[in-house]
Amino acid sequence: MDLPDAVAMILALLTFTAILFSPSPVPPEAAGPGTPDGGQPAAALNISCLLAGALERLQSGHPLNLTPGPLPGTAGSPTLPDENETSENSTVPAPDYDDDELVRLVEENSVSLMLLSVQNTYALYAWDEQLAKESGATLQAFAIGLLKDSTALDVSGDRETLKTSFTLALESYRAAGETLQGNAPLNRTIVDTALEGNRQGSNHLGEAFGYLQSPVLEAPEEIVATSFSLPRLYAGSVSGEELALLQRYIYEDRNRANEISLILESARSTGLFHFVDGSGKVVAAEPGRMFLLVEVKVTNLAHKSENRMYTIRTPAPRDFTLRYRGTSYSPITLAPGTSLGEPYAAATLGRYEAKAGYIVFDVPEALTLGECSIQVSLGDGSPVWALGKTL
Repeated sequence: MDLPDAVAMILALLTFTAILFSPSPVPPEAAGPGTPDGGQPAAALNISCLLAGALERLQSGHPLNLTPGPLPGTAGSPTLPDENETSENSTVPAPDYDDDELVRLVEENSVSLMLLSVQNTYALYAWDEQLAKESGATLQAFAIGLLKDSTALDVSGDRETLKTSFTLALESYRAAGETLQGNAPLNRTIVDTALEGNRQGSNHLGEAFGYLQSPVLEAPEEIVATSFSLPRLYAGSVSGEELALLQRYIYEDRNRANEISLILESARSTGLFHFVDGSGKVVAAEPGRMFLLVEVKVTNLAHKSENRMYTIRTPAPRDFTLRYRGTSYSPITLAPGTSLGEPYAAATLGRYEAKAGYIVFDVPEALTLGECSIQVSLGDGSPVWALGKTL
């Protein structure tokens, strides 16, 4: 069979299959956006719960291709008009539209789009900055690629509504991912804008499902299980055990001459603070952000060797790193003379002297202490305190 005959056979098979899958004939004049009144087909069911198991493929950038439902058997080749027939019996060749290619594009990529959107939406609600940005970038790139493919398709009037809904979904998903790009930390405006883009994208994608005549009957097995848990990522200390607030960590200075005590005493949050210098200046956190204050105390315990070095140098604020769900935060510079109290700073301490003060972090408002840890780089050791853990 040569190529033209093979193409004709495939077109005939697709036409016959579409007829078999049609639930009931619909007059052309009754067709339109409101046609599927009897309930959406199987493809329009809620698939946002199908998330787990797909994370590795989503993060690797490979789309999750759907397995279409079983199709019936073959159909005969179309009958070509005889050149000797009269003009009354001859038909004008139909335009070569890309309707089938559009349907395939929607069927094979819609679940992947929805999964990426659900993952991104969940990360935004959890205020997981790293996952929100990574899943947003993947969603944006996937939507851009599909937009390029769908724009190139020339479809008939019967498929214009499907193409319009699918295009609007892709544009919304692209906008959601684009909102999360850049180095700016998450704030309420960014989160709300990205969530709205995901919401509109899902609504338009649901509309597109309603225009599918042969709905997808099967989904990939690897996304059937459901798990929305986010990893609790903590950096481990040398001993592998996290310390609790008010728990002392003792280490030696670089010269092995003195012992030093380091304690993280408390952690609390606030949305603003003011200067106490009489200026009345107030500093407020950005929308969706807050200030996390961690109280630190360092003490020079005593001289312990033949070395005549009696002083020690305390860790600097830059040695403290806050970790929350895979994202790291460094302390901000806090000016003295504020309502927050004495800021912590590196200092030289003599025997039995102590240094205490607050280290301040600019963090998401949705952050929970139970999922936070602070790691301190001390040269030979890196102890970790779990902020949600107390003695």
